[in-house]
Amino acid sequence: MRKPVRKIRPSRGMHYRSKIPRSKSLKIVHTESLLERDFVRLSNYDRAVKNIFFQCVSLKYNYKGKSHKYYPDFLLQLHDGRFLLIEVKLKKYKDTDENKAKYKAGEAYCKKEGWTFIVVTEDEIRPGFLQPNLKLLLGVKVHKETPIITEYILSVISLYQEIKIKELMDACRLVTQSLFLINLYKLIYSGIIYTDLIGSRLTMDSILRIRNGQDVS
Repeated sequence: MRKPVRKIRPSRGMHYRSKIPRSKSLKIVHTESLLERDFVRLSNYDRAVKNIFFQCVSLKYNYKGKSHKYYPDFLLQLHDGRFLLIEVKLKKYKDTDENKAKYKAGEAYCKKEGWTFIVVTEDEIRPGFLQPNLKLLLGVKVHKETPIITEYILSVISLYQEIKIKELMDACRLVTQSLFLINLYKLIYSGIIYTDLIGSRLTMDSILRIRNGQDVS
């Protein structure tokens, strides 16, 4: 377990703070911007990510003749054993001279550790409709799945190559709408059922199929 090396202070003024519960290896992940919040949401969804740690590395960098401290935003441990040290930055601030000095320190540290240093912006974190779709799917997070219903949904969808949500709901009309959507959304979020979460909003007209090895979310 890698603990944060910097205390996250309460929000002031225009700054945004949030606590995201049950994030991979941690009970709570702290974020300091909306973009960081969305990055954690994306990392929680990414099945390649095993663990998420926040601000667990302290680095020094030089800028305009002075030494400063720098705390990269996140460290991701992947299931394949790799570590990614992540800096989350709005695109308009990415290439400032001071930030470039921070990145140089991050890259040097990662080279020593055998990690990879990556700067991510809204382009990578908010592609298409992925973030609003993940928010919708996470709306059922507090509910438990019903195994007999998930098995029923999967058995029905397996009869079709592709099927719209509204058609699948009609085919599963023995299940109440609320229970149907809870279990369907959990199947989509887990990756068992595939639908395009980037190209369009999730609606009753979204097309579903059983995920295969070529499907990429």
